[in-house]
Amino acid sequence: MPGARTGAAEAATQLRRLAQDPSFRPVERVLAELGTVPSDSSAGIEAIRALRRWGAEYLRVADELETAARRCRLAEREIGERIDEFLTSWQGGPAAAPAHGPGMAPERVPEAAPAHGPGAPPAGARRRNGRDGWFRELLHRGRTGHEQAEDRPLPAPHTGAAPSLALPAAAQRQQPAPAGPAADVAALVLGPLELSVAGRRVLRWNSLKARAVFQYLLIHQGRPIRRDVLMELQWPDHTRNSARNNLNVALYSLRNTLDGPGQGVQPVLYQDGCYSLNPELTWWIDRNEFLSTLHHAESARRAGRPRQAIDAYEQAVRLYRGPLFEDDCAGDWFLPEQRHLGELYLQALEQLATGYFQLGELPEAVRAGQLAVGTDPCCEPAHRILMRCFGSQHQRQLVSRQYRSCVAALQDELGVPPGEDTVQLFRQLTAAM
Repeated sequence: MPGARTGAAEAATQLRRLAQDPSFRPVERVLAELGTVPSDSSAGIEAIRALRRWGAEYLRVADELETAARRCRLAEREIGERIDEFLTSWQGGPAAAPAHGPGMAPERVPEAAPAHGPGAPPAGARRRNGRDGWFRELLHRGRTGHEQAEDRPLPAPHTGAAPSLALPAAAQRQQPAPAGPAADVAALVLGPLELSVAGRRVLRWNSLKARAVFQYLLIHQGRPIRRDVLMELQWPDHTRNSARNNLNVALYSLRNTLDGPGQGVQPVLYQDGCYSLNPELTWWIDRNEFLSTLHHAESARRAGRPRQAIDAYEQAVRLYRGPLFEDDCAGDWFLPEQRHLGELYLQALEQLATGYFQLGELPEAVRAGQLAVGTDPCCEPAHRILMRCFGSQHQRQLVSRQYRSCVAALQDELGVPPGEDTVQLFRQLTAAM
């Protein structure tokens, strides 16, 4: 592969370009400067530790992408087979659907040919057209007036849209009902995606592409997203016409899924070539609540209100069920945000453990510290807090065990020794007992 021939620096550059992640830039800089740093200096050791962490992260992402590619190929084959089986047994097709689907504007663009009379297609013509004819009719029914006007000159949808219409049975999972407050739309994105519309739990997505578009609109809530951005993100290898038609099909499915919050209210707006979530509806997203709660916790901590800070950190920790879109094995655009939110969660646990320790509530401090090292075994600040807790209780054996656990984790995962702060704390605590 080209990356293997051109070295680690170019591989890092290529990965940053693909993931569009500014956090990869330090890798290129460190790789370029590493040759000028003495190997026995503290700066050199820190650079090596950072590179090992980044290297492990890159391998993890590569493994996930390879697994996702295999899954997508299998899913595409299964979806195509199911659509062909459905079309074979289809009697009547989309013509039996209601004239106004959820989220559709009442206006309809007239059909190209009258339903009856001279020039009308013979009975069963739609069914004989197969997948292409079915997509054309479905696409037409799912468009608003503005979208239909813009798309009218385009040819019929490309048959490549087929993989975006069905969710394989193996991917359908029922999750516990979300615990968010009453809202028109409540979305839990920290962990597996869970969605409730007007209090109704959405148990099944009819389109994986509809879900992917919805995830992007959720994370960029409040900012109009250009149609071309969604097309390039979800269908990068398709022609413009094919990508646009596939997006139209996905949006039709998404509007059906989000139907229910209010009569005649479009959940997804389209204006000036951009899509956005309708601000007239009440949206509750756990990611937004998580970030807001962390902001309140930091403000209380800086203002010297430890109890209020602890309460806010506890609330933030409860909101974090897992990595952002944990059950999405196909997407990669959200990985930088996923890592960022994971780091904020880890920092919240560290602050929570520190706050409890400073208030003398050692059992709670140990609980938070153990959650932190369970999330990241190489989190030295959390190891140090646990060592301080055990030292305050004169439990020298537990201090030593925690230190050994820290040393082993750093050696196994990063191949580095613990930092000087950790070593000095261990010596201080064991010497005092």
